[in-house]
Amino acid sequence: MKTVGLFEAKAKLSELCAFVAQGGETIVITRRGVPWVRIEPLKKSGGASEVWDASAAYRRSRRVTEEFELPNRTIDPDDERIEL
Repeated sequence: MKTVGLFEAKAKLSELCAFVAQGGETIVITRRGVPWVRIEPLKKSGGASEVWDASAAYRRSRRVTEEFELPNRTIDPDDERIEL
């Protein structure tokens, strides 16, 4: 596991991300010599695409399948929050 200081990580963030993504090795970022955060690759089994796929499947399953009418909404002319 590679360790990088916060100042260096800020300067080379894109390089560090590419290193992690390609090599699969975790990087620990330290702050004043103390481990602070960890950058690690997404798992090959799914990662972010698995989340997006699950979200899309959920949206497809929640489609409206029957006709319905929206309720009538009345506007109070004395309500100052609504501009007519």
